[in-house]
Amino acid sequence: MPNTREGWHPEDIKAAIRKKGFNLRQLALENGLFESAVRSAVIRPCLPGETVIAAFIGVPAQELWPDRYEVDGTPRHRHSKHAHRIATAAASQRQKSNAA
Repeated sequence: MPNTREGWHPEDIKAAIRKKGFNLRQLALENGLFESAVRSAVIRPCLPGETVIAAFIGVPAQELWPDRYEVDGTPRHRHSKHAHRIATAAASQRQKSNAA
């Protein structure tokens, strides 16, 4: 089980994605992102990628990367004003995929 106090190790995140039958490239394409956004999010702040990864594996982003988020879950990212829009788009895309 990943250590939630320090956040998840990048390999644990990738393993959780693989356990659900996807890889980083597929996850990016399914959510309308460049592969680099999802790949980057595993190792450095990239809000769109983090949002998609967290939603896909069902773990809050602040649990995966606690150093990137405030205690209340607000991203510390430079471009965090787009967080709600990105999260909503990712969730709606996933619902469409599941319904098909």
